[in-house]
Amino acid sequence: MRSRTWRSAVAAAGLVLVVAGCGAGGDDDEGGAAQTQAAAEQSEQAAEPGQEGEQSADGPDTSDIPDPVAEVNGTEISRDEFLSVFENQYQQMSMQAQMSGQPVDEAQLKELTTDGLIGTELLTQEAGTRGIEVSDEEIQAELAVFAERNQVSTDEFVEAMGGQGLDREAVLDQIDKQLRVQKLITDEYGEFEVTEAEVQAAYEQVAQQQAMSGGGAAGGGGLPPLEQVRGQVEEQVRAEQEAGAMEELSQKLRADADVTVHI
Repeated sequence: MRSRTWRSAVAAAGLVLVVAGCGAGGDDDEGGAAQTQAAAEQSEQAAEPGQEGEQSADGPDTSDIPDPVAEVNGTEISRDEFLSVFENQYQQMSMQAQMSGQPVDEAQLKELTTDGLIGTELLTQEAGTRGIEVSDEEIQAELAVFAERNQVSTDEFVEAMGGQGLDREAVLDQIDKQLRVQKLITDEYGEFEVTEAEVQAAYEQVAQQQAMSGGGAAGGGGLPPLEQVRGQVEEQVRAEQEAGAMEELSQKLRADADVTVHI
């Protein structure tokens, strides 16, 4: 499904900040904090000095990444910006690859990351053209939402993101971009409605995925009843709808944009 592919690209570009943050929160505060610390430690290991641009047993080969990676209507997407999101996404896909037994497709991930960064830049530029603004209060409120999802404080969330090379200013800038793009999508398409059929289908898909990975009832995992996680499932479905809208609008903008890709 293209919307899922596009959502992966957008997530890789850092637009969906929580994906690159602490991961889903556990059942208690300690679990969320532990995942936050783990995310930070993994990112610090990936960013050890001397590893940039080299192939290692634990990381991708980034020696061929140019600077800049691309230009979008005169705005450069730098090598550092690319590496920041590419390496974080590579870590996440590596963990998935260990479970599936399939290696990470580095070429595809590089393409997805580049497309995600270009798409994000196009959408952000369009939001600016339309005069869409975000207040400091909205940014702080969204930061609190990210922290709550991961069952940590806002300071702990920012600290975890610091392990991924994002200081507080960069985190707030990412949130600002995300909110601007969300407002742009609403301005273009209106509010998205989630049907009961879509909720049921999404819930069943997650159940099937867990069963295939051995995380179902037989493996001691299992999903909570739908009514307990309905809000999360609805949010997931709405995010998929927004992702499809982002892809559509981004492609429309790209058709008329001056985009040069060097990778």
